[in-house]
Amino acid sequence: ITQATVRLKLAEMEARDLQQGVNLSLHPDISPSVFIASGIDIEGEQRRLTADIAQLGLHAMDTQKAAIQHQQNSLQRKIDAWRHVQALYTPAVQLLHSYSFQSSLDLVTPEDTKLYLPSAMCTKSMHCDTHLQVTEWELCFAQAGDALEQLRQSLHLRDYMCTFKRDWVRGQSANTRALNAFTRVDAKASAAANKYHAAHGALSALAPLLRKVSWNLKYKELDKKNDIRSMSAAKTGVSEGRRQLSWIWLVEGVGDDQDEVIQDSLRVEWCKSWARSMRWAEEVELLDEEMRRVLQFLRWHAAWWHEKGCESTLNAATVEHEGLVAYAYRQARLRHDIADRFEKMW
Repeated sequence: ITQATVRLKLAEMEARDLQQGVNLSLHPDISPSVFIASGIDIEGEQRRLTADIAQLGLHAMDTQKAAIQHQQNSLQRKIDAWRHVQALYTPAVQLLHSYSFQSSLDLVTPEDTKLYLPSAMCTKSMHCDTHLQVTEWELCFAQAGDALEQLRQSLHLRDYMCTFKRDWVRGQSANTRALNAFTRVDAKASAAANKYHAAHGALSALAPLLRKVSWNLKYKELDKKNDIRSMSAAKTGVSEGRRQLSWIWLVEGVGDDQDEVIQDSLRVEWCKSWARSMRWAEEVELLDEEMRRVLQFLRWHAAWWHEKGCESTLNAATVEHEGLVAYAYRQARLRHDIADRFEKMW
């Protein structure tokens, strides 16, 4: 289920409540669901602005700095307007804003401003309307699914681009353009991962209050080092025969059934896994046969040395003969001991 679907469902529920004479809105134009959805959208803009600032570098041009400043000004105006509505739905947040203002001597930039949605109020042990908490839960649950879908699409696109670059791209100019394209795709994947982290953090805070269980079996904690990888990539140090798909590819996502590209990739990975399984089964059968042959060879070799010890050496001296017999019996005993140890281990 997508965020757009959840927002439509919440709007329809509010419409039914209005028809029944129930109005939970404290603002003439902004309902509780719109208030929470707007806060989540502002958080998304904060993450995008933070990423844009990180890409400026040390030698940014004045045009780039001006564009960033315009974005910051626009975001600050949105935050100020949203806080006026927040004062109606969650008045207790005004105390948090005043404490933050008094404790901070430096000017807080718009991208670093804390909004204190209901999930953030949970960590501060402050009361919040349950209806607002449920609304944020549903929106963040859908946001986690959307973020995973965006992350998988970016990883799949990058995998395809790697194959295309390896087969077709030649020359310095073409490789430079390809690397720039990789950078843009990686930025989208990083943005999707940050979006998922934000949604997962909100769900983790709201779950105990709303008594939600088993949700984290589907949406797990995302490890950027090990989990964010394509279908064909394995963890560092893991061989091809032992690699496993990251859990992000095993979660049911938005549009998976209709996406033929994803389905085709999953079929390819399934065929590879099935082939590896068959090879492992064959290796087990071969290993059993190898173990049987090793034991049989050791028994035969021990018997061979025993026969050598029993043979008489007519032309040899007595002392030399006894030494040869002792050596042969010792070798036979060693083979028997090795065979017994292997048989006990196996």
